Amino acid sequence: MKSVAGFSLEFAAMNPNGFFFYSVYSVAGAVDPFLGTGAVKPNDLTFALHAFALSTVQFTQIFMYERGKQGNVNLFIVLFLVVINLTSLTTYIYEISGHPINNLHWDTFLVMGYCKCAISLVKYMPQVYLNYARKSTVGWSLANVLLDLTGGLLSLAQMWIDARCLGQSLFGG
Repeated sequence: MKSVAGFSLEFAAMNPNGFFFYSVYSVAGAVDPFLGTGAVKPNDLTFALHAFALSTVQFTQIFMYERGKQGNVNLFIVLFLVVINLTSLTTYIYEISGHPINNLHWDTFLVMGYCKCAISLVKYMPQVYLNYARKSTVGWSLANVLLDLTGGLLSLAQMWIDARCLGQSLFGG
């Protein structure tokens, strides 16, 4: 179709940001399992890096193809991403200024995880609004939503299984 008219520009901007944070969080946990990120398995790491790469490709397509009636990206979303990125960057700079690079603390990467969660909570909202305003989902892959939902549920199942194997409860009970 060579068009991104049905693909929210805001979603396209938020998704690679979220997967960047998840990639940093996962790589850090894979390199140093004592950072507090939990067990990072090879499949977790592969998913994070793969999702970041492909969501970045999707993001670049908004500059290459026809946007339809979509204008510029919503200023609120831009400010949201600026705040999230500055929070993460500030935490990281604070940590490396007081510690050697090989002695980073868990809170640096915990912030990365929180940034990913914040983006995940809001990233579909602009897409839902675009679909509503257009009264159509043409140009938007519903399979993408189903894969994201299935992946999230399987991730929770993996955490539950890991916790049970360690004799712990996922929810503290």
